[in-house]
Amino acid sequence: PTNLTCTRHERSQPLRTTLNPLTMTSVMIILHHMTTVIRRQGSMGAASRTSTLGHQVADVRVVGATVTDTDAVVAMAARCSRTTLFHRFHGFTDGVAYFTALLRDHAEHETHLAWCRSRCIGVATLAANAEGTADLGALVEDHWQRRGIGTRLVSSLLARAGERGVTTLHADVLSDDMFLLEALSRIGPLSVSAELDAVAVDIDIGGANARSQWALPQ
Repeated sequence: PTNLTCTRHERSQPLRTTLNPLTMTSVMIILHHMTTVIRRQGSMGAASRTSTLGHQVADVRVVGATVTDTDAVVAMAARCSRTTLFHRFHGFTDGVAYFTALLRDHAEHETHLAWCRSRCIGVATLAANAEGTADLGALVEDHWQRRGIGTRLVSSLLARAGERGVTTLHADVLSDDMFLLEALSRIGPLSVSAELDAVAVDIDIGGANARSQWALPQ
């Protein structure tokens, strides 16, 4: 027939065909060989990409930011998707004005950067307030998310928070990012209050064991 239909179940199943070398034409043999080679190359490529990424993660370092890093941080923000920027700033912005002012005009804040070789791939900031509290914010470039970069940035900030006399961290989390509460709870006990489309989180880091709960990835 010229038109074929199939059920949803059939569409979801991979096509599996057993080929008999005795009945295969020369064209069929060539196509079968080409398919086998392509599949092997795809598997090797995926393994190579995974291995390369592993080496890249091993090259990441976290250091304090200076005003000379402004261009690199702005360039990192430019590589982030609109979705990533929205989840960081809770609004539509390119982050340029914020990061420029942060690094040039707010040296009193503690800002740390994640670098892979000469490229900035993440930034996190503690903005100290009165009475031992500080606002926590972090941004990691899309390609590097869920690879432990945010954890390393926050861990680095926590080491400095105690030295600055900070006992409570504050973070605002969008309702779509509730998975972050589990990660934040590893820093210390949480106090959570609901707001419009978000929750306000206060994290107690003043306890003796608070910071030891936030472990660097192995």
